[in-house]
Amino acid sequence: MGKIQEVLKKAQAETLQDAISGPLRKKAKKETEKTTSKPPPSDQNIIDRRPRKLPATKKLRQGPVDFRVIVYHNPESLAAEHFKVLRGNIMHPADGRKIKSILITSSLEQEGKTMVACNLAVSIAQSLDPYVMLIDADVRRPNVHNMLGLSKVKGLTDYLDSKEPLSEYLVKCAIDKMTVLQAGSKVRNPAELITSAKMKYLLEEAKLRYEDRFIVIDSPPVNLAAETLILAQQVDAIVMVVRYGISDKNAVEEALSKFDRSKILGIVFNGFEITPRKYTYYKKKYYYSAY
Repeated sequence: MGKIQEVLKKAQAETLQDAISGPLRKKAKKETEKTTSKPPPSDQNIIDRRPRKLPATKKLRQGPVDFRVIVYHNPESLAAEHFKVLRGNIMHPADGRKIKSILITSSLEQEGKTMVACNLAVSIAQSLDPYVMLIDADVRRPNVHNMLGLSKVKGLTDYLDSKEPLSEYLVKCAIDKMTVLQAGSKVRNPAELITSAKMKYLLEEAKLRYEDRFIVIDSPPVNLAAETLILAQQVDAIVMVVRYGISDKNAVEEALSKFDRSKILGIVFNGFEITPRKYTYYKKKYYYSAY
């Protein structure tokens, strides 16, 4: 009988232990299964808090960079120095304001605004820290791709008329730290697209999200296209291009009168032949002068 009682007591003890520890073991097992069955975190579930860089598609080249992009071909020239002065006025303005977006325009056609926009963008990209995005907003007569030796691809108008991300339309060129948004496909309503809320959002988003990036916009001549005035309201600074022997004084005055004077950073006087006499280091004549 003694052995039978010992067996019964042992069985009762094991039953009691199971009653107490069973639920705990089941809970621990569930937690273990939950932990082991949880999939590893994917890239989509991880928040990247590093500074964001503007993405760009593959590098496109179809030909050489135009010789008029003097900052690229001869960065030590006197003409390139003028663009460096303009760059300095943008990056470190005398009034202390913060300039991130710059509109390059002219009063009429054939005054060299695209040449100035490309030289300025390249000059900014050549500086130590900032990046630059060059936007060809002259969708009626685009020329940025020709100036930079790029094959023509989809760009601004296609982005504004689609739901695809901006990164699908940005391209790299021969200049480091520089991305280009080409004008894009021809459209029947360029003014409506350029003045749309999506265009305004594009400029605001690029300025706020990418702090190390300047935005240079080649816009249509202000006296010939209505959208330039809308773009001028959405940028930090305006640079007017005037060409010696081409620009009409009355047209220039009319163009300047349309802008907020506080945004006009200055005028680039283009096409005037100057021969530096004080600096014997420079031996050639240059045809670009920035003020």
